[in-house]
Amino acid sequence: MSQSDAAAVADEPLPHCPAFPFRRDDPLSPPAAYARAREAEPMLRVTLWNGSQAWLVTRHEHVRAILADDARFSGRFGQDGFPTVTEARVAVDRGERAFVGMDNPEHDRYRRMLTQEFSVPRMRALEPEIARLAESLIDGMIAAGPPQDLVQTLAVPFPSLVMSALFGSPYEDHRFIIDCAVARHGLTQSVDTANAKARELVDYVRRLIDAKAAAPGEDLLSRVLNAHVHPGRMTRDELAEIGAMILRAGHDTTTNLVAMGTLLLLRDDAQRARLAADPAGIPRAVEELLRLVSPVQFSPRRVARVDVEIGGVTVRAGDGLFLLLGSANRDAAVFPDPDGLDVGRDAARHLAFGFGIHQCLGQTLARIELRIVFETILRRLPALRLAVPADALRFKDDMQIYGVHALPVAW
Repeated sequence: MSQSDAAAVADEPLPHCPAFPFRRDDPLSPPAAYARAREAEPMLRVTLWNGSQAWLVTRHEHVRAILADDARFSGRFGQDGFPTVTEARVAVDRGERAFVGMDNPEHDRYRRMLTQEFSVPRMRALEPEIARLAESLIDGMIAAGPPQDLVQTLAVPFPSLVMSALFGSPYEDHRFIIDCAVARHGLTQSVDTANAKARELVDYVRRLIDAKAAAPGEDLLSRVLNAHVHPGRMTRDELAEIGAMILRAGHDTTTNLVAMGTLLLLRDDAQRARLAADPAGIPRAVEELLRLVSPVQFSPRRVARVDVEIGGVTVRAGDGLFLLLGSANRDAAVFPDPDGLDVGRDAARHLAFGFGIHQCLGQTLARIELRIVFETILRRLPALRLAVPADALRFKDDMQIYGVHALPVAW
């Protein structure tokens, strides 16, 4: 889309209670309607698949404030008014038993049992192994020769190998884990398929727990079993639900960030050259890529517990809200020239990992993975380029976790 076309779209008036989700006008940016809403109607009422209505929260200040306000907003999955973008999501929300779908005090009780597993020291201790995995995968790409699909040769196996080392799941099971995550996060799956795949992953973790109980290892699952399940603070079924949540998040979101982050760098030679010349700037660039990609499209979600005035409108008790991270991270009030890639920008206020009690438990690991993988790509493949025209790429418009299906590259 040209700049003039984008400006014309941005000036179009917003219809009353439009159908949601919206179509993306540019595959590398959120829907243009988000920008129009931030400017003219930051709390936008929309109509969902079943005819119900919900609010889109589009400005950074409002998204952050709601995520920090557990007294007036509930994040409990499956309750009346909790908004969804598909019928299948209603079913998996109601079946969610991990703390991602709980309010306090239950949420904090379970999350505290996992905090040590994702502590900064423990994640930093994994850095040598994470670096070894990135080097090994790039070795394989180079040995096979161009062209290669970066999604299948790097973006998928890299976080899968990291999760295998951390969690204790066999790497050969990663395709099954990803298939379960895709079925749960897809926009086209039937209720039965989404439900079945969600349960299959929990059952898989339950079997893995049984195996670890019989033969413990040096992994997250074995440690949590010993520290919390055996003393009776958590049941095996509860750990199975939490484990399925960790596996979904650890595979799906990082895969899409690696692929989309690489694509953004490939489309901007100046920014990529800047990073290649100054690798010390990569950690800051990672924050900027997190801000721009914001792969989680339709979460977090909340239900108002009481009547609340936000952005000049009254949200009634029982109303559902979509807190649009991708829109908040393009808010010009916080990020000047928000649609541009600036690897030197201080993007620390981005909300790609959420905010408040539900902020991503694995964010330290994700940052380490992204820093290492982009450093390795820039150092080992300095001539990396797209092997197909950009308009030939297929993007995940069919998924709640956004990304690119394949990224053919050469060097």
